[in-house]
Amino acid sequence: MARRRDAEAELSLPPGFRFHPTDEELVGDYLCARAAGRAPPAHVIAEVDLYRHDPWELPERALFGVREWYFFTPRDRKYPNGSRPSRAAGGGYWKATGADKPVARAGRTVGVKKSLVFYHGRPGAAVKTDWIMHEYRLAGAEGRAAKKRDGASLRLDDWVLCRLYDKKNQWEKMQQQLQEAAVKAAASRSVSWGEMQTPESDVDNDAFPELDSLPPTLQTTNAAMLPKEEVQELELDTDEWLMGISLDDLQGPGSLMLPWDDSYAASFLSPVATMKMEQDISPFLF
Repeated sequence: MARRRDAEAELSLPPGFRFHPTDEELVGDYLCARAAGRAPPAHVIAEVDLYRHDPWELPERALFGVREWYFFTPRDRKYPNGSRPSRAAGGGYWKATGADKPVARAGRTVGVKKSLVFYHGRPGAAVKTDWIMHEYRLAGAEGRAAKKRDGASLRLDDWVLCRLYDKKNQWEKMQQQLQEAAVKAAASRSVSWGEMQTPESDVDNDAFPELDSLPPTLQTTNAAMLPKEEVQELELDTDEWLMGISLDDLQGPGSLMLPWDDSYAASFLSPVATMKMEQDISPFLF
Protein backbone atom coordinates (compact mmCIF):
# COMPACT_ATOMS: atom_id res chain seq x y z
CA MET A 1 0.00 0.00 0.00
CA ALA A 2 1.34 3.47 -0.92
CA ARG A 3 2.45 5.74 1.87
CA ARG A 4 -0.24 8.25 2.86
CA ARG A 5 0.53 11.88 2.14
CA ASP A 6 1.28 13.88 5.31
CA ALA A 7 -0.16 17.32 4.58
CA GLU A 8 0.83 18.65 8.00
CA ALA A 9 4.50 17.82 7.39
CA GLU A 10 4.31 19.67 4.07
CA LEU A 11 3.43 22.86 5.93
CA SER A 12 7.06 22.98 7.19
CA LEU A 13 5.98 24.13 10.63
CA PRO A 14 8.68 24.80 13.25
CA PRO A 15 9.27 22.00 15.77
CA GLY A 16 6.49 21.83 18.35
CA PHE A 17 3.84 23.46 16.13
CA ARG A 18 0.81 21.45 15.08
CA PHE A 19 -2.34 21.98 13.01
CA HIS A 20 -4.77 22.39 15.89
CA PRO A 21 -7.26 25.12 14.90
CA THR A 22 -9.95 26.55 17.12
CA ASP A 23 -13.67 26.31 16.32
CA GLU A 24 -13.61 29.92 15.13
CA GLU A 25 -10.69 29.25 12.75
CA LEU A 26 -12.27 26.09 11.37
CA VAL A 27 -15.49 27.87 10.47
CA GLY A 28 -14.24 31.37 9.63
CA ASP A 29 -11.05 30.48 7.73
CA TYR A 30 -11.66 27.02 6.32
CA LEU A 31 -15.37 26.27 6.00
CA CYS A 32 -16.33 29.73 4.77
CA ALA A 33 -13.57 29.62 2.18
CA ARG A 34 -14.58 26.17 0.95
CA ALA A 35 -18.28 27.06 0.74
CA ALA A 36 -17.44 30.21 -1.24
CA GLY A 37 -15.17 28.30 -3.61
CA ARG A 38 -12.01 30.03 -2.40
CA ALA A 39 -8.73 28.32 -1.61
CA PRO A 40 -8.33 27.61 2.13
CA PRO A 41 -5.25 28.90 3.99
CA ALA A 42 -3.66 25.43 3.73
CA HIS A 43 -4.64 22.28 1.86
CA VAL A 44 -4.72 20.00 4.87
CA ILE A 45 -8.38 18.94 4.99
CA ALA A 46 -9.53 16.07 2.76
CA GLU A 47 -12.85 16.02 0.91
CA VAL A 48 -14.61 12.74 1.72
CA ASP A 49 -18.24 11.66 1.97
CA LEU A 50 -18.14 10.58 5.63
CA TYR A 51 -21.57 8.99 5.49
CA ARG A 52 -20.41 6.24 3.15
CA HIS A 53 -17.92 4.84 5.65
CA ASP A 54 -17.55 3.55 9.18
CA PRO A 55 -15.49 5.99 11.26
CA TRP A 56 -12.53 3.62 11.72
CA GLU A 57 -12.12 3.55 7.93
CA LEU A 58 -11.70 7.31 7.68
CA PRO A 59 -8.22 7.92 9.19
CA GLU A 60 -6.66 6.25 6.13
CA ARG A 61 -8.50 8.75 3.92
CA ALA A 62 -7.37 11.83 5.80
CA LEU A 63 -4.45 13.96 4.60
CA PHE A 64 -2.82 13.84 8.02
CA GLY A 65 -3.52 13.10 11.66
CA VAL A 66 -2.78 10.59 14.40
CA ARG A 67 -5.40 11.20 17.08
CA GLU A 68 -7.86 13.44 15.24
CA TRP A 69 -8.73 13.88 11.56
CA TYR A 70 -10.43 16.66 9.56
CA PHE A 71 -12.76 16.35 6.56
CA PHE A 72 -15.00 18.39 4.29
CA THR A 73 -18.14 16.38 3.56
CA PRO A 74 -21.56 16.94 1.96
CA ARG A 75 -24.82 16.17 3.78
CA ASP A 76 -28.00 14.64 2.38
CA ARG A 77 -31.59 14.97 3.55
CA LYS A 78 -33.26 12.20 5.46
CA TYR A 79 -36.54 12.86 3.62
CA PRO A 80 -36.96 14.48 0.20
CA ASN A 81 -39.13 17.34 1.49
CA GLY A 82 -37.52 17.77 4.90
CA SER A 83 -34.52 19.64 6.27
CA ARG A 84 -33.27 16.99 8.66
CA PRO A 85 -29.94 15.46 7.64
CA SER A 86 -29.53 11.74 7.12
CA ARG A 87 -27.20 10.28 9.75
CA ALA A 88 -26.89 6.73 8.41
CA ALA A 89 -23.23 5.89 7.82
CA GLY A 90 -21.43 2.66 6.93
CA GLY A 91 -22.70 -0.14 9.15
CA GLY A 92 -24.41 2.16 11.67
CA TYR A 93 -25.41 5.76 12.24
CA TRP A 94 -24.37 9.00 13.94
CA LYS A 95 -26.51 10.23 16.81
CA ALA A 96 -26.48 13.80 18.08
CA THR A 97 -25.55 14.35 21.70
CA GLY A 98 -25.93 17.59 23.65
CA ALA A 99 -27.08 20.95 22.35
CA ASP A 100 -25.73 22.81 19.34
CA LYS A 101 -23.10 25.46 20.13
CA PRO A 102 -22.76 28.70 18.18
CA VAL A 103 -19.37 29.63 16.74
CA ALA A 104 -18.72 33.36 16.72
CA ARG A 105 -16.17 35.66 15.07
CA ALA A 106 -15.87 39.33 15.83
CA GLY A 107 -19.06 39.14 17.88
CA ARG A 108 -21.08 37.62 15.06
CA THR A 109 -22.26 34.02 14.82
CA VAL A 110 -20.68 32.47 11.75
CA GLY A 111 -21.38 28.79 12.37
CA VAL A 112 -22.84 26.03 14.52
CA LYS A 113 -21.05 23.13 16.17
CA LYS A 114 -22.81 19.82 16.76
CA SER A 115 -21.40 16.77 18.60
CA LEU A 116 -22.30 13.24 17.48
CA VAL A 117 -21.52 9.68 18.62
CA PHE A 118 -21.34 6.70 16.28
CA TYR A 119 -23.53 3.64 16.91
CA HIS A 120 -22.66 0.44 15.08
CA GLY A 121 -25.59 -1.71 13.96
CA ARG A 122 -29.28 -1.21 13.34
CA PRO A 123 -31.35 1.19 15.47
CA GLY A 124 -32.67 -0.61 18.52
CA ALA A 125 -29.82 -3.14 18.54
CA ALA A 126 -26.85 -0.87 17.83
CA VAL A 127 -23.77 -0.65 20.03
CA LYS A 128 -22.40 2.70 21.10
CA THR A 129 -18.78 3.22 20.10
CA ASP A 130 -16.04 5.61 21.24
CA TRP A 131 -15.96 7.49 17.94
CA ILE A 132 -16.89 11.17 18.25
CA MET A 133 -17.51 13.71 15.51
CA HIS A 134 -17.74 17.48 15.78
CA GLU A 135 -19.70 18.81 12.83
CA TYR A 136 -19.39 22.48 11.84
CA ARG A 137 -21.92 24.07 9.53
CA LEU A 138 -22.42 27.65 8.46
CA ALA A 139 -24.95 29.73 10.34
CA GLY A 140 -28.29 29.91 8.51
CA ALA A 141 -27.42 26.88 6.36
CA GLU A 142 -30.86 25.35 6.97
CA GLY A 143 -32.63 28.44 5.65
CA ARG A 144 -30.54 28.54 2.50
CA ALA A 145 -31.09 24.82 1.98
CA ALA A 146 -34.88 25.30 2.25
CA LYS A 147 -34.79 27.94 -0.48
CA LYS A 148 -32.75 25.62 -2.76
CA ARG A 149 -35.03 22.66 -2.11
CA ASP A 150 -35.34 20.50 -5.18
CA GLY A 151 -37.54 17.43 -5.14
CA ALA A 152 -35.13 15.62 -7.47
CA SER A 153 -32.14 16.00 -5.11
CA LEU A 154 -31.51 14.90 -1.53
CA ARG A 155 -28.52 17.21 -1.12
CA LEU A 156 -28.87 19.32 2.03
CA ASP A 157 -25.45 20.98 2.25
CA ASP A 158 -22.65 21.03 -0.23
CA TRP A 159 -20.06 21.19 2.51
CA VAL A 160 -19.78 20.88 6.26
CA LEU A 161 -16.52 20.50 8.15
CA CYS A 162 -15.99 17.59 10.55
CA ARG A 163 -13.40 16.79 13.19
CA LEU A 164 -13.22 13.06 13.96
CA TYR A 165 -11.50 11.30 16.86
CA ASP A 166 -11.61 8.17 18.96
CA LYS A 167 -12.36 9.03 22.57
CA LYS A 168 -10.24 6.18 23.98
CA ASN A 169 -7.56 6.35 21.33
CA GLN A 170 -8.25 2.75 20.34
CA TRP A 171 -7.48 3.35 16.66
CA GLU A 172 -3.95 4.56 17.40
CA LYS A 173 -3.36 1.63 19.75
CA MET A 174 -4.66 -0.79 17.12
CA GLN A 175 -2.28 0.66 14.52
CA GLN A 176 0.64 0.26 16.93
CA GLN A 177 -0.36 -3.35 17.59
CA LEU A 178 -0.58 -4.05 13.86
CA GLN A 179 2.87 -2.57 13.30
CA GLU A 180 4.34 -4.60 16.15
CA ALA A 181 2.70 -7.77 14.83
CA ALA A 182 4.10 -7.08 11.35
CA VAL A 183 7.62 -6.60 12.77
CA LYS A 184 7.37 -9.84 14.76
CA ALA A 185 6.08 -11.74 11.74
CA ALA A 186 8.95 -10.46 9.59
CA ALA A 187 11.49 -11.42 12.27
CA SER A 188 9.92 -14.88 12.60
CA ARG A 189 10.15 -15.46 8.85
CA SER A 190 13.80 -14.38 8.90
CA VAL A 191 14.64 -16.79 11.74
CA SER A 192 12.79 -19.67 10.07
CA TRP A 193 14.70 -19.16 6.82
CA GLY A 194 18.01 -19.05 8.71
CA GLU A 195 17.27 -22.36 10.43
CA MET A 196 16.53 -24.04 7.11
CA GLN A 197 19.96 -23.14 5.70
CA THR A 198 22.93 -25.45 6.37
CA PRO A 199 26.27 -23.71 7.01
CA GLU A 200 28.95 -24.51 4.45
CA SER A 201 31.29 -25.67 7.22
CA ASP A 202 28.82 -28.43 8.10
CA VAL A 203 28.88 -29.67 4.53
CA ASP A 204 32.46 -29.18 3.31
CA ASN A 205 34.41 -30.07 6.43
CA ASP A 206 32.86 -33.46 7.20
CA ALA A 207 35.68 -36.06 6.94
CA PHE A 208 35.00 -39.43 5.34
CA PRO A 209 35.27 -42.36 7.79
CA GLU A 210 38.60 -44.16 7.85
CA LEU A 211 38.71 -47.73 6.54
CA ASP A 212 39.82 -49.06 9.93
CA SER A 213 36.72 -47.60 11.56
CA LEU A 214 34.34 -49.42 9.24
CA PRO A 215 32.53 -52.59 10.39
CA PRO A 216 34.39 -55.86 9.65
CA THR A 217 31.85 -56.85 7.03
CA LEU A 218 32.71 -53.72 5.03
CA GLN A 219 36.49 -54.35 5.27
CA THR A 220 36.44 -57.70 3.36
CA THR A 221 38.10 -57.47 -0.02
CA ASN A 222 37.02 -60.02 -2.61
CA ALA A 223 36.73 -60.16 -6.35
CA ALA A 224 33.16 -58.97 -6.29
CA MET A 225 34.24 -55.72 -4.64
CA LEU A 226 37.49 -55.07 -6.53
CA PRO A 227 37.75 -53.03 -9.72
CA LYS A 228 38.05 -54.92 -13.02
CA GLU A 229 41.81 -54.20 -13.39
CA GLU A 230 42.59 -55.56 -9.89
CA VAL A 231 40.54 -58.71 -10.56
CA GLN A 232 42.55 -59.39 -13.70
CA GLU A 233 45.86 -58.94 -11.84
CA LEU A 234 44.68 -61.28 -9.08
CA GLU A 235 43.74 -63.97 -11.61
CA LEU A 236 47.16 -63.74 -13.28
CA ASP A 237 48.96 -64.07 -9.96
CA THR A 238 47.01 -67.15 -8.92
CA ASP A 239 47.54 -68.87 -12.27
CA GLU A 240 51.37 -68.54 -12.32
CA TRP A 241 51.88 -71.71 -10.20
CA LEU A 242 50.50 -73.82 -13.11
CA MET A 243 53.34 -72.75 -15.36
CA GLY A 244 55.92 -74.82 -13.37
CA ILE A 245 53.97 -78.10 -13.16
CA SER A 246 54.93 -81.01 -15.46
CA LEU A 247 52.95 -84.07 -16.54
CA ASP A 248 54.95 -86.31 -14.15
CA ASP A 249 54.02 -84.08 -11.25
CA LEU A 250 50.39 -84.42 -12.09
CA GLN A 251 50.57 -88.27 -12.45
CA GLY A 252 52.53 -88.85 -9.26
CA PRO A 253 51.18 -89.67 -5.82
CA GLY A 254 49.18 -86.78 -4.44
CA SER A 255 49.18 -85.17 -7.89
CA LEU A 256 45.60 -84.05 -7.38
CA MET A 257 46.52 -82.20 -4.24
CA LEU A 258 47.00 -78.49 -4.51
CA PRO A 259 50.21 -76.93 -3.21
CA TRP A 260 48.19 -75.70 -0.28
CA ASP A 261 45.10 -76.57 1.61
CA ASP A 262 41.80 -76.22 -0.28
CA SER A 263 40.37 -73.86 2.30
CA TYR A 264 43.46 -71.73 2.09
CA ALA A 265 43.30 -71.69 -1.74
CA ALA A 266 39.63 -70.83 -1.77
CA SER A 267 40.39 -67.61 0.01
CA PHE A 268 42.77 -66.51 -2.79
CA LEU A 269 41.37 -67.97 -6.02
CA SER A 270 38.65 -66.11 -7.78
CA PRO A 271 35.81 -68.08 -9.33
CA VAL A 272 37.26 -67.39 -12.78
CA ALA A 273 40.73 -68.72 -11.80
CA THR A 274 39.19 -71.84 -10.22
CA MET A 275 37.23 -72.70 -13.36
CA LYS A 276 40.32 -72.18 -15.54
CA MET A 277 42.42 -74.45 -13.33
CA GLU A 278 39.83 -77.21 -13.47
CA GLN A 279 39.70 -76.98 -17.28
CA ASP A 280 43.51 -77.22 -17.52
CA ILE A 281 43.70 -80.30 -15.25
CA SER A 282 40.67 -82.26 -16.50
CA PRO A 283 42.39 -83.79 -19.63
CA PHE A 284 44.96 -85.51 -17.44
CA LEU A 285 42.45 -87.10 -15.08
CA PHE A 286 40.92 -89.49 -17.61
